[in-house]
Amino acid sequence: MTSHAPKTSLEFRGSPLIIGEVLLDHFPDGRSVLGGAPFNVAWNLQGLGRKPTFVSSVGEDPEGKQIRERMAEWGMKLDGLQTSKEHQTGAVQVTLENGQPSYDIVYPRAYDFIQPPETISDTADSGGQSSDAASSVYDAHSIFYHGTLAWRAPQTRDTLKHWIANSTASRFVDINIREPWFDSQWLPELLSGADFIKLNDEELSGISGLPCSSDDEVRRAVEKISGLYGGSAVYFITCGSRGAYAITHDCAFFAAAPEPTSMVDTVGAGDGFAAATIDGILAGISYQQVIDRAVRFAARICGLRGATTTDVSVYELDD
Repeated sequence: MTSHAPKTSLEFRGSPLIIGEVLLDHFPDGRSVLGGAPFNVAWNLQGLGRKPTFVSSVGEDPEGKQIRERMAEWGMKLDGLQTSKEHQTGAVQVTLENGQPSYDIVYPRAYDFIQPPETISDTADSGGQSSDAASSVYDAHSIFYHGTLAWRAPQTRDTLKHWIANSTASRFVDINIREPWFDSQWLPELLSGADFIKLNDEELSGISGLPCSSDDEVRRAVEKISGLYGGSAVYFITCGSRGAYAITHDCAFFAAAPEPTSMVDTVGAGDGFAAATIDGILAGISYQQVIDRAVRFAARICGLRGATTTDVSVYELDD
């Protein structure tokens, strides 16, 4: 995309494509919470009426069955959800020390082995695709979202590169730095040619090597990484309780974060912001309107326990 104006909604025909991890957070008390940034984004886009295609892989295990059932109950398409016979469904083991959580993102898991679309016909629930359908699937989507955790494994990384090379969709990259599963050497491939890039202020500071505590500092940091990696992209920067920015090559927009009606936790707030941002881009509204709606939606997510909900009223953004 060479222009920094959003495409109109008519130009964004086709559903969003979301590729990446789906997993369960396992807590010491036996609770399991469904998540993974791409899954959360896809779930929220479904709630926003966008009917995304979610491409991932789960194991032949109770967790994989649970994910399929939850997606089906929410009305999500299952044709992109592959099944691995050799690997278990994604998992994060959460441990608590003096009340502070730490996270072990287990490797390898099924989502580390996502196959390219030519092989989806062997693994999809919907009965498969013909080779012609598989070859044309690259043109079937309006916007293509992926994060960075799924980049950690060679098979899924190759699949993502395959999509990047062949898809005609606008590409939305969500930087989610999850140590030790991030390598700055990936950045040229991750960001080059992206149309939209989202990251938080801490990630922006870490990648750019610059402070990001003021408007001017955020703009300077974006200018630096834009020059290095993503020269034509629009950057969306979340700054927690401060708010968020949308920054193009010649304009910067800011939206202050509203106070959540009730603060439960911040889990998934960034994923909610990403989903609402994609929804706004697809609607063809201005970048100021995009981030105004996105910070509002993120504040609603902060009022939930976890990152997703089946409460349809949460998704009414234009009331």
